[in-house]
Order: sequence, then structure tokens, then C-alpha cells
Amino acid sequence: MFTHYGSSVTVLDRGERPLAFEDDDVADTAAGALRDDGVTITTGATVTEVSDRTEKAEVAYRIAGSEHRITADAVLLALGRTPATEGLGLQAAGVETDEKGYIVVDEFLRTSASGIYAAGDVNGGPQFTYVSLDDNRILAGELLDNDERSTADRIAVPYTMILTPPLARVGLTEVQAREQGYDVQVGAKQIADIATAPRPKIERDPRGIVKVVVDGKTDQVLGAALMQVHAQEVINLVALAIRHGITATQLRDSIYTHPSSTEVFNEVLGSLRSRG
Repeated sequence: MFTHYGSSVTVLDRGERPLAFEDDDVADTAAGALRDDGVTITTGATVTEVSDRTEKAEVAYRIAGSEHRITADAVLLALGRTPATEGLGLQAAGVETDEKGYIVVDEFLRTSASGIYAAGDVNGGPQFTYVSLDDNRILAGELLDNDERSTADRIAVPYTMILTPPLARVGLTEVQAREQGYDVQVGAKQIADIATAPRPKIERDPRGIVKVVVDGKTDQVLGAALMQVHAQEVINLVALAIRHGITATQLRDSIYTHPSSTEVFNEVLGSLRSRG
């Protein structure tokens, strides 16, 4: 966002590469798009000091034993979240928290204290607005409707990283699927190489990748990573397919509106192959 505003942006990443939880090809595509937009990504960087100067901040960092410094108008620390539970007196109420301060709940969001529930980010679940909405459904079922809905019912919850274009993912990565012993097949193509990807080209941003991971024995979709225009919408179709057992073949042969971002599945799932 800031580089699009015209700022010079540098990302100091302590990992070996950005997006460590994504497959290499997906992470490389996303990092490439950021670099194309002018973002400087420095990996393997351990920040050792942040100092306020008269007009700017100075950040000191180390890479493989070598010291570096960079000045900036503003510094954003993106190191995760901490629950705001300290000082609430939860211990006095008999509400247990974990070592990070999150409130411990069961699958029905019940805390260790009878009659007290914890919904939203504070219970340490996936920290998304739509998961908090689902927490509300669970509580409504527990308190009002006698419904047995629980967190165990959450299958294939997608997420989107708001890049340009957005990166959305659901289910297993290729690496995770292999680690779990699946007969992995992968359909993966760069957006620019997909003939049935008209929408990104119409919107003049044909960057990104579509990658779908499939169980070769059952034809079930195990996961997908979509980096393309409207990925935040299209990923919900994949999530529904995983939840309801729609096969990769059915997704491949479905009729999609034109020009749309969903058309990519016609071609990408036609390229499924075993890798490895």
C-alpha cells in the first residue's frame, strides 16, 4: 500500500525467504510482484536496534554477522499480536489463560469458569473477522438454539493476504500434503500463461499464480493458493469444494461466466500432474 502511495519501502525479513508458510513457487511469485512494485525485500535480517533520530528513525540489523543500518520516516513492527487480557482479573474469576495470555476455551468456546465464554481473537483461534462471526454462531447455538455447532465444524477456512494482486489460500500446501502422505497431484500456472484467465488481463494486472493441490487417488481437492485479481472472492469456491467433496474433475469441467477469474480452473485443473 505505501509503495503505491509513492513511499520507498524496505522489508526486513528474518527468514530465509518471505512467506515461509507458502510453497516456494507461490512465495516467489508474491515476492516478485512486491519487488516489481518497488518494494525492497531483505531476507535473513535480524534487527538489533531501532533508534529515534532528530527527523528520522534508524534501524540497525545484522545479516550473516555483517552489520547494516537504514534510515526511515516510519518503522512498522510486524511481529504478531498479543491478547489484551492482562489486568482483567481473569484469574480471580477462574478463567484460565495460556502462556501467551490467550483465554483457553473448548470447542464450544466455554472457558474454565462455568457460564463464561470467550469469542473472537482473545481465544487464540484464527484471527480473522469472519472467524469471529462464526464464534458468534457457536455462542448463539450454545446459549439460544441448543445447536451443537462447534469449532470442530470449521473445515477449509480460507484467508487472503491483501497484496496487489491479492494472495488467497485454503487447505493444504503442496509441502503439507506430501508430509501427510497423500498421492499428490498439482496443477499450477502463472496467470500470464493461462489462456482462460481473461479478467486479470482485462484489469491490466496479469501477475500471479494459480496452484491447486489434489489427492490423485480420490480426485479430492486438498488445497489451493490463488494470487490473481479477485482471488479473495474465488478462493471461497475452492473452500466450498473442499467442504462438500466437489472433485477436481468437477471443478475443471464446470461452466464459468466469462470474463471472470473463476475460468482459470478450466485450464489449470486440466494440467494436473504428479510431481515429486
